[in-house]
Amino acid sequence: MVRLAHPPGQRGTDLWLGEGTRYVQVYTGDTLGQPGRRRRGVAVEAMSCPADAFRTGSGLTVLEPGAGHVLRWGLRPWGTADGAAIR
Repeated sequence: MVRLAHPPGQRGTDLWLGEGTRYVQVYTGDTLGQPGRRRRGVAVEAMSCPADAFRTGSGLTVLEPGAGHVLRWGLRPWGTADGAAIR
């Protein structure tokens, strides 16, 4: 599970990782040249293999013709907003 929280930590979103999801990759704008654009957002990508897996072969799921692969993930809000519980 990946938990994203809004300061001061009273609400946020959980990214739950289910069947077939073995890795996540997190992106931010921290390396942007303009300081005012840094850390304005974050992206979390659920993945079935690590970054660069097509080149390295690490963690790949190899499918035979006609086979399938399932990747399950989802989002779940939590906390309170203005005193009301988020559901």
